[in-house]
This record gives sequence, structure tokens and C-alpha cells, in this order.
Amino acid sequence: MVVPQTATVEQRLLEALKRGDLEGYLRALSDTHLLVFGSRRLADEGFDDPRAPLGLVQDIGGQDKVYAVTPNQTVDPGPHFVYHAMTLRTMLRKCAPLTWQLVVNQGSDHEGRIPVKKLASWVDNHPEAIRPFSDYGDRLIAADNRPRQGPLAAALACGAHLAVQNEAPWNTIGHVYKDYPADVRLMREGWRITEYDHWRAAVENLLTDPGSAAEAVGKDPGAVARHLAALRSDGIWEAEAGDAPPDVRAWDYGRAVNLARWAAATKLCDMDEARETVQRAGQLAAAAYRDWREFSAGYILGRLLHFEDGDRSRYYRSIRRVHRILAEDPASPWRTLNLADAAA
Repeated sequence: MVVPQTATVEQRLLEALKRGDLEGYLRALSDTHLLVFGSRRLADEGFDDPRAPLGLVQDIGGQDKVYAVTPNQTVDPGPHFVYHAMTLRTMLRKCAPLTWQLVVNQGSDHEGRIPVKKLASWVDNHPEAIRPFSDYGDRLIAADNRPRQGPLAAALACGAHLAVQNEAPWNTIGHVYKDYPADVRLMREGWRITEYDHWRAAVENLLTDPGSAAEAVGKDPGAVARHLAALRSDGIWEAEAGDAPPDVRAWDYGRAVNLARWAAATKLCDMDEARETVQRAGQLAAAAYRDWREFSAGYILGRLLHFEDGDRSRYYRSIRRVHRILAEDPASPWRTLNLADAAA
């Protein structure tokens, strides 16, 4: 059984502020990562150099500031800034010299301003409190300032497998996915995409070509039978043995949604084109599948066939966890939206 979180990070920050509780405020921040504003130019110039400056400390009227937001409070950083994901400990290491004030979620009702010396002292005294990046993943989160209803939200929910797997808000387009360097690296190394034309060709391939996953259904019937048996055993695919397997185009449609999100986050395309791509993928999914369960079965089968040469059991366990979160968590878009909503 999936137990939803009882309070968001932002709710905890607000309650801590009301109590004047710096300890509680920092503990809430320690349970997540922060997205720190930095220079886009410096990020691009120093992409392959982990020691390169990032422009994280900003001189505002003679005072050094580090501006950060929690993951579901992202705003448009503008053309000259990008986001860097950091824990409190990482921030202290990257944002030298330690002369600044941390500003969290500026302009919100839970905005915090923390002198760096107080922050450093607390981190030194509570090393166990900070959630490491190795602990991230397989968690459903949503951005508070983005839509959770309507056709666009339903289309974004077609990409929710990967969003949950990466612990990224499922209902956003643009600004950031994980963080700018990670998003750029994913596009370059995972998709070999470094420019707009590469991205456009990849999207069209996912949305108009059955893809290698579909071909694999006919190439390896033994693998398909094994995967379908596992899906039936876990209640993911309810068809009887011998029935036609689920359509695996869901694997392509789900990836197309995320490819649009990554392109917007890395500024390879504008928001309008990313949104149109997401909506197009959602419309295709709504036309091909009756409901989220059928869509998920097709997505999982496509993913397993795509990674057939790897550790099948590991890939299956991972995607099964994600499916259960989306199928069972009351806050999941699969519980609050119909796939048919994406057709509008």
C-alpha cells in the first residue's frame, strides 16, 4: 500500500516559520534538494569541468545572496539563468566564499532567509539529516503552481512513469526537469541530441514510427510471453494468457512527453512547441488505449523489450514500483484524471 506524504515540504516550511523554528525549517529543507539559480553562460562554458564557476553567488546591492527554490516551486529563471540541483551540504561546497545569505522561495508565504554561517553550523552538527541524492527516485511529486486538471495535465500524465522514477514533478513543462547540467547531459549522452533538428527528428520518430520496441514483439515471442506472465501475476495486465499483448506504443508516447520536457528545460525548443508536442503525444495515447492500466501495461512491456539485453529482473522491479505508485497513490494523476481527457 502506498502511503501519501502527510505534508509537503512547503507546508512544513510555513509551519516552521510560524513557530520561529529555524531547526524545523532546515530539517524540512534537508528532506529535499534545492534548485539554485546560476549563470547559463557559465554552465555552458564549464559543462565538462566540475570545478568551473557557476555564478551561484549573486551580489545584490553589496550583499551576497544565493537564491534557491524547492522542486515544486520553480519559476521561469529567464534567458540568462538556469537551475542547479543541490543539497544543503553541496551548496556549502559549491557556493564559495561563505559570505552569503540563502534565500528560499522568494516571494512565497514560506520564504526563508538564512545566513550562511548559521546554515553551515547546522549542517556540520546534523550530517545525518540531509537526504543524499542516492536516495532520490520512485516518488510522486507535483508542482503546486502548475495545472493538475485538463487536457494538458492528462497528456503530461502519459510521461509520469519517468517523472516518478526521477522524482521530478509530473505536471510541469520547461524551466527544469532534474537540473540544467543533468538535463543537458541526458539529451547528449542518452539521446545524442545537441541541437534542435536532432530533437525534432527524435520526437517525430517516437510519435510516427512504431519503433524498435514494437518490432521486438514479433521478434522474440518467448520474451513477450515471459513479460506478460509477470504483468498478469502482478495484476498490471488483466488479459488472459493467449490474448494479444498490449500495444507497446505507450513506451514511445511516454518518452516523447519527457523528451519535450527535457528540450524545454535545456532551451532547445520554446515552451509552445514543447506543449504542443506533449499534447500531441497525449492525443495519440488517448486514441490507442482505453485507460491508464492498459497504457501502463503497454509502456512497461515496451520498456522491458527495449532493455531486453540488460538485467530484466532489475528493470521489471523498478518499473513495477513506479506503476504501483501511480496506480495506488490518491494524489496520482491516474487516480484524478482519465486518459481520455488528453484527447481534447
